[in-house]
Amino acid sequence: MASNGFTFLETIVVLVISTLFVLFSFATVKHFNSQKLNAAAAIIAEDIRLTQQLNMKQDGVYTMIFDYVNERYYIKRYTATYKKVDLPTGIDLVFTNFDFDNDPNNGSDNRLFFNTRGEPVRTNGVLVGGHLSLKDKNDNFRYVIVASITGRVRIDTSPP
Repeated sequence: MASNGFTFLETIVVLVISTLFVLFSFATVKHFNSQKLNAAAAIIAEDIRLTQQLNMKQDGVYTMIFDYVNERYYIKRYTATYKKVDLPTGIDLVFTNFDFDNDPNNGSDNRLFFNTRGEPVRTNGVLVGGHLSLKDKNDNFRYVIVASITGRVRIDTSPP
């Protein structure tokens, strides 16, 4: 006698395999978002170091400007754009406390500048670092931190 349908066992096996596939897909997407966040933080840290080195080279005045409305940042040489970087889709530039002009009336201006010794400074000459916060779609955060006196750049999962 021929059967035209699936057996109960075949149906259970297909459901188990489908469930495993769906769970694996979600885990892969979450891992991919986390890696994208780590990569974005690493690229920003390298560009901060680049800006620091360019100022130490003394062939111009280089400033980093962070635009968290449009999820991008610029490296400017004087007023010309030296480099423009858009953050990957799904990565948000949430906050920065870099304040080059040191004006308490306008809040943070999101500009980072280094002197010729590689130290982060404000217009009044005070050595002040800061940090920026990145977030992915899963609400994971990475912080790129610039140390005040030394200008050391590091990435952390905890806020400074």
